[in-house]
Amino acid sequence: MASKFGLAGGIPERRVRPIWDAIDSRQFKNALKHSTSLLSKYPNSPYALALKALILEKMGKSDEALSICLNAKELLSENDSVLMDDLTLSTLQIVFQRLDHLDLATSCYEYACGKFPNNLELMMGLFNCYVREYSFVKQQQTAIKMYKLVGEERFLLWAVCSIQLQVLCGNGGEKLLVLAEGLLKKHVASHSLHEPEALIVYVSILEQQAKYGDALEILSGKLGSLLMIEVDKLRIQGRLLARSGDYAAGASIYQKILELCPDDWECFLHYLGCLLEDDSCWSSDVDSGPIFTQQFVNCKVAHLAEEVFDFRITNALSFLEKLKADANSKFIRCPYLASLEIERRKHLYGKENHDEIMGALMQYFHKFGHLACFTSDVEMFLQVLTPDKKMDFLEKLIESINTKTTELTKVLGQSTTIFKMRELIGDVYKLPVFGVCLFCAHKCMFQFACFLL
Repeated sequence: MASKFGLAGGIPERRVRPIWDAIDSRQFKNALKHSTSLLSKYPNSPYALALKALILEKMGKSDEALSICLNAKELLSENDSVLMDDLTLSTLQIVFQRLDHLDLATSCYEYACGKFPNNLELMMGLFNCYVREYSFVKQQQTAIKMYKLVGEERFLLWAVCSIQLQVLCGNGGEKLLVLAEGLLKKHVASHSLHEPEALIVYVSILEQQAKYGDALEILSGKLGSLLMIEVDKLRIQGRLLARSGDYAAGASIYQKILELCPDDWECFLHYLGCLLEDDSCWSSDVDSGPIFTQQFVNCKVAHLAEEVFDFRITNALSFLEKLKADANSKFIRCPYLASLEIERRKHLYGKENHDEIMGALMQYFHKFGHLACFTSDVEMFLQVLTPDKKMDFLEKLIESINTKTTELTKVLGQSTTIFKMRELIGDVYKLPVFGVCLFCAHKCMFQFACFLL
């Protein structure tokens, strides 16, 4: 809390430190006692008033805290001899925010910035106030002022991100994006870029304007070296290529990513989207939510000729087999889930492949059926099965459990999965083998308990 000269809000720090120590240790009565003593020595100090207001607010005395804050605000605006520093204003801002009066905190900073227009700390405080109020236009204006004042890259990025927020809220659109691109181009020409986040923002501005070629050129140029992690760079390149319509190049990029990160499920969906020329993954009107969402159920497959579809699916399956062979780990699920997704796409294309889907589901169960995530993993793929096939699958699951194995935890997990699957399929009362499954689960639990003892 101390300033360069051992002062806090114009008060010697040694007098303020006991108050903050008491606040930090939640000894508010003791803090209030110290604060009252401090105010007796500095009755016209806005910082001392702000400290007392903070303590009162923490004690639940909101009305008193607000009254004292308003007194401090009045002192700041009416008495030119009073010290106006960021520490005082930030303390007032904390109290005003907790009392749901953000506008009063903002007005304090606006007055201070008007009085000291070149004070960077005060301008940053004002910017933060506008952020809390979602005032994107004023954020942009304040950030540009700071950028012009010191020329730092971070303030330019604050301005550009504020512009993006305006566009996302439906204000300005194309003109604002052109302005943001112009600001970044000018900065790159004079100072270049020094942070990977700056490059990502620059690429996103170009991407929002559908300037995919320009964005790819920047990534492949000198600025692309800012992205030190190769996979991150490849992901951006793959997305840009796919959105530009160059699906072949996009598929090649995503294939490289999967070779480096074989458990990247989202990347596989993008890879398959490129292979099948399905742009639903990158459509601007699609909300990017969890993996298993309706957008992937309604994927596009019918636009490809059957020979082309079969050829590309065969290539994808061959690549998956290679991934399974290379990914020698019992924890990597993506290649096996990917086999299910390919069979689902074949079914959506019109192939009668229920047996292949069942086989892929059983393979996934043998590998990962003991995991708690199994049911949510396969839920989407069960949607393409008929009710009879779902029942057949459930019976196969029960028959596949081997209670004689020494891996009791695995059997217990598989039994729990079967309970979940029965609930998901919605046929809890029809299968007579439920009692057998329940017996297996209880037996495994008993054996596991004995093993632990």
